[in-house]
Amino acid sequence: MRHAPTPAPETNDALLNAFRHYGDRTSSLATLGAQFASHVPPQSPDCPPGGFIRVLALPDALVAASEPLMPQERRAQALADLAAQAGGKRCLAMPLGRELARQLTQHGFHTWQIGAEPVFKLAQYFAPGEEPLARHRIAQALARRGAEVRELDLAVLPEEDARGVRAEMEEVAALWLADKDCLPLGFLARVEPFDQQERKRYFLLRVRGQLQGFLAAAPLCSGGRVLGWYFQDMPRRPDARSGAAELLTIEAMRLLAEEGAAEVRLGMAPLARIDTEAPGAGLLSLLHRRWTWGYNFRSVSEFKAKFAPTGWEPLYLASTCPSLTRALADALRAHFPEGLLRPFLHLAASGLGLSIDPTAAPVLAKPLDELAPRNMGELMRRTWLTGVLVPLFIGLHWARLHWPPLDALFRVSGYVPGNVTWEGVLLGPLFHNHWFHLLGDQLSFLLFGALIEALLGLGPYLLLLAAGLWLSNPLTHALCWALLAAPAPQAWAATLAEVDYGSSNAVFAMAGALAALLRQWRSVLIPFAVYGLFICYARHSWLALHHLLTLALGYAGLRLWMALKAEGGRD
Repeated sequence: MRHAPTPAPETNDALLNAFRHYGDRTSSLATLGAQFASHVPPQSPDCPPGGFIRVLALPDALVAASEPLMPQERRAQALADLAAQAGGKRCLAMPLGRELARQLTQHGFHTWQIGAEPVFKLAQYFAPGEEPLARHRIAQALARRGAEVRELDLAVLPEEDARGVRAEMEEVAALWLADKDCLPLGFLARVEPFDQQERKRYFLLRVRGQLQGFLAAAPLCSGGRVLGWYFQDMPRRPDARSGAAELLTIEAMRLLAEEGAAEVRLGMAPLARIDTEAPGAGLLSLLHRRWTWGYNFRSVSEFKAKFAPTGWEPLYLASTCPSLTRALADALRAHFPEGLLRPFLHLAASGLGLSIDPTAAPVLAKPLDELAPRNMGELMRRTWLTGVLVPLFIGLHWARLHWPPLDALFRVSGYVPGNVTWEGVLLGPLFHNHWFHLLGDQLSFLLFGALIEALLGLGPYLLLLAAGLWLSNPLTHALCWALLAAPAPQAWAATLAEVDYGSSNAVFAMAGALAALLRQWRSVLIPFAVYGLFICYARHSWLALHHLLTLALGYAGLRLWMALKAEGGRD
């Protein structure tokens, strides 16, 4: 039975034929993806024509996706020829089996084990007296409560029912991806359960009629026949019953074993089970044990290991570059071909526990999935004004220290509540008292200014900037008059004599706006509020309340804008 709900994109007949005859690796079906180009090895005595190497081209490297789709005895020479034609670019291939990795070392490649793949020989896994489900008590109990795994066969369903099942599956996949809150990977690690769907098989888990999750199985092929199945994607509801993943995996393997399938594979567990004597084993094993930022290698390998596979197959990366760190960087770039800035920003936000509130989407400069810049060029284009203002503030300070007329202007441009001048209102926020004051303000301004300019765009950024620089002192002046003039005349008299310089109020306005955009608004708002109160206390200054005022203005202003946008959307 095959799942074929809709026609798939057309695949080159020769490429598809190569997959049917030589797609014996876990990643073979994924290599048919449109992100790869086909390299056809040249005709030569050592490497006759025919077959394909699926390649992803990076600016300074060529990355071969898995093993070439050609007879095994020709694969090493074909990759060596690719490296010779790379035009000075590094050439690497991954993931590879042990034998091809060994052969490539004879062609000048450097190889490293980068993980291991669990293999399930189904005749052994379900041998008489063996019951894999018995190792998973929660999954076993779920089965007893009526959970059921069945293969999807749309051919026997009425068209309307088939559309309904497909909609259920798409909903589960969307919920699963949203819950994972991670950037989509490229190369062979794309999560695309419906890609090449006419060549996959689908197994669905239902509990009391509700779809809990499904499994997409891709074939492993040789000589035009299917050798086994790779469990490629397994989307599940975020609220799926405990034991759902285990029950779905084992029962899908059982269904395949009953029809005579030879083996099932679960895909590579990156950096797992590295041979301690292998090159780079210390670094790679350390990453496997300790790295948890954005991707938990150890958790992935433990999940696959708990199914007790009948064997593990080591997998390798081969590169013409002798440096392991360079080869790993190329591998990482292959998974993020648009650049590493966006995943870095995403990981940084995840590491800090920060995420954009979905209700903020209408006020953002770009859709949520495009919000993070892809590369440094895009980041600089989207934050150009912050990039201009920070050097301007620094340049003004340097110039006034070296040019007496500008220093004289600085001395008359402080904001003094008892003697308000146009210089104090307009120019005071542009000057700073000393280098420590300047650098503190500008480091903060660079961070929060760039964030707000990138998230909201130029118009809102200018409004927040103006509110922080030029409205904060007059508004705080009026607030202090209302609070102090009558009940505390001495405090009011001291306030009238204060002098204020600096751009920190703009930072507080932008921090308030950032808090309004985040689910975790307290993580920004509370520390800045406490810091604002500390400044008031440390300076014995009522005018320093302008930090709190602009923090509140930024937060309230964005919240009001979000509410108006939401109301407009409902209308």
